[in-house]
Amino acid sequence: MRFKSSGLGPQELKGKLADLSPVGKDLLVLHIKTYDPVRWDLKAALERKDIPNMIKGMLKPAILIYIIRTLIYIKKNPKEPVDIMDKSIDYHSPEKQRR
Repeated sequence: MRFKSSGLGPQELKGKLADLSPVGKDLLVLHIKTYDPVRWDLKAALERKDIPNMIKGMLKPAILIYIIRTLIYIKKNPKEPVDIMDKSIDYHSPEKQRR
């Protein structure tokens, strides 16, 4: 996973999902461990009202195709974009994805 924050300036964090667990009656907590350039433990909690939007987003045809393609071609490692938050990159245009 890759993370950017306006508080970090141009710095980008790389990490991995370490755990996903329910907490209490209304939170689904993502535990994220960053490894580059620093080692941090992060937590992000989805509230009950966030879950329908997350599911709707994952059921969009373009997202479903991406997920299925990623699962089928798991060993293929596409070239990462230079900056995941660069608004000039059009991720829906095939010619710009080849950067």
